[in-house]
Amino acid sequence: MDAATAQGLAEELEHRGKRLLLRPVRPEDAGRYRDFLGRITQADLYRRYFSCMRQLPPAAITQFTHLEPPFGMAFVAVYADDTGPQEILAVAQAHADPQIRAAEFAVLVRSDLKGQGLGRLLLLKLIRYCRQRGTQRLRGFVLADNAPMARLSRALGFRCCGREGNVEEIALPL
Repeated sequence: MDAATAQGLAEELEHRGKRLLLRPVRPEDAGRYRDFLGRITQADLYRRYFSCMRQLPPAAITQFTHLEPPFGMAFVAVYADDTGPQEILAVAQAHADPQIRAAEFAVLVRSDLKGQGLGRLLLLKLIRYCRQRGTQRLRGFVLADNAPMARLSRALGFRCCGREGNVEEIALPL
């Protein structure tokens, strides 16, 4: 994504007394994303990736930071007034099918910042982005014991549309 397009998708706002910037992920975020993952507990990584892992392989980090809109998009939340490297606080991403009719989403918030509304802010931004691109359905997969994500998704209108073992598929018509 070119800088002009990315700039048009960036949004600055105040949240809990701090200025936040919600912006598309960039290739130069690879190191920041690796640092971000280092601040996620093993339990939270399991809830996001459904497997025990200590870190993502470098290829997965590169794939995450080099998305091709409109098929892939990720937004990160960073402090807007941070004069140093912008550390990533939370991430919401979506990957669309080739016709861009449906997209699969995921959200991950730094473990020490959970429960502060960052996931909600980013998921709402991702929903708006997908609607503007003509995506008709956003879906995700949530572990049955991930009560915070279940509450958030229900509050935003997602409904359970299937279950396999302890994983629920949730969807939101756009």
